[in-house]
Amino acid sequence: MRKDHRKGRSRRKRMVQFAAGAALGSALGLVIGSLLTFWLGEGTMRAIQRGIRRITGDDGHPSFDLLLQ
Repeated sequence: MRKDHRKGRSRRKRMVQFAAGAALGSALGLVIGSLLTFWLGEGTMRAIQRGIRRITGDDGHPSFDLLLQ
């Protein structure tokens, strides 16, 4: 019985740590992203986003090859 009690407590502790880590990571990401946008400027951030979209192949335009199927 005692072993099950420890197992439940351990699982709960892991879930709380995961939730705290996820919340902290989200908050830090938001703060870092906001600071980068502030320092670099909105135009520079848009240019970086466009570059990333082009590299990944998502340029925001419809794929006419797919429309012809």
